[in-house]
Amino acid sequence: MSVEAKKAQINQTGRAWVVATIAIIASILISANSNKLPATMSLVIPALGIDTGTAGNIMSLNGYVGFVLAFVAASIIMKFGTKKSTLMVLACAVVGAVISAFATDYIVLVIGRLIEGVGYACIGTVIPVLFSEWFPPSKRGVPMGIFSVWVPLGSMFIMGTSGFFFNEADPSSYHAVFWFVAALLAIITVVWAVAVRNPQVSYLEQESGPNAEKPKVSEGFKSLSCWVAMVAFAAFALGTACVMNFETLYMVQTMGMDQASANGMLNVANIAVVVGGIGIGFVMNAVKSNKGRLGILVVCSAVLGASFAMAYTVSDAMLVPWLIVFGLSNGVVPAIFFTMVAEIAPRPALASVSSTLMSCGQCVGGILFGIVGAVVTAAGWAACTGLLAGVGLVLFLGSLALFLVLRARDKKRDDAAVQ
Repeated sequence: MSVEAKKAQINQTGRAWVVATIAIIASILISANSNKLPATMSLVIPALGIDTGTAGNIMSLNGYVGFVLAFVAASIIMKFGTKKSTLMVLACAVVGAVISAFATDYIVLVIGRLIEGVGYACIGTVIPVLFSEWFPPSKRGVPMGIFSVWVPLGSMFIMGTSGFFFNEADPSSYHAVFWFVAALLAIITVVWAVAVRNPQVSYLEQESGPNAEKPKVSEGFKSLSCWVAMVAFAAFALGTACVMNFETLYMVQTMGMDQASANGMLNVANIAVVVGGIGIGFVMNAVKSNKGRLGILVVCSAVLGASFAMAYTVSDAMLVPWLIVFGLSNGVVPAIFFTMVAEIAPRPALASVSSTLMSCGQCVGGILFGIVGAVVTAAGWAACTGLLAGVGLVLFLGSLALFLVLRARDKKRDDAAVQ
């Protein structure tokens, strides 16, 4: 490394955390924008004259646009860079949020939700790549760990603040919550545009080597590890979406809670998610090997998968313990995935591909979780138990497969290095 590059690397350290902080806040607000519907579900349903199944479909709309865009997100990031790509993502989130805030009928809300989907789906693709550029592998655990809980942090934020804006006696008051989130998104978008610059030293380029050719995106899409990670992350996203989007309604309908009390109870899980995600970030900085990190992933995936199966049968007495176990394991699993985007890719420069496919998996979960609403409408909450148990099994098997694939790839590379 040249003297200039070393100086840039040193000067970049403080700036990296400034960029990371703004990016994490932006991600949290995008999550809050997505979770404003679960936070006001008991108001939106009567205000728009829809049933639970239709409400579930509206919530899942984020995933449809995101699923399509996920396949081109890697190319966009490689062409425009992470700063401009993030700005485009935030702009879409703002536009969608404003349209949703104006909505007084089902169709307009659908349009707003579709545009919001660009922001929700793509923020999870671009930020891990951004962090991989700004932080060296040994220092990515903590920022990635904090970022990994952007969804529950956003949920916790909107669940905790929405009650100040809506009136349960006036279903149309959900608009105030929507406008609140839209305003915050607009502010953070301006901050991003003004305050963020590209890194002077990209650690992804350093990991690839000074003489490495710029890789083709197609190489990443041919990688087995990227697709295995997508399947596992899709299962994680589906199970998580089922809990985060419907658990408060489950509490209202089966436990007699009001919406505000249910929102507050769900924050027990959100707090646990934050603790698990940030805590595992420090562990990831200490555990350097892929084998060690993925071993933790497999164990926590098994715990989280089991908790999925209990989501709509848990009793009042077991609700808090279940929320804590679900939350802790739900914080660990995505943190490990995000921290390892560069290692999951066939080479670090293709981290945008592995991140893109994981985001695509998140969109798959965001699309399919709406099935829960239809099942609940037709057969009740307990009818979803088998579905969620199957999702948990796919998560566990996908994590185990990723462990085996990367272990085999690492062994092959080590053998080649010895020869």
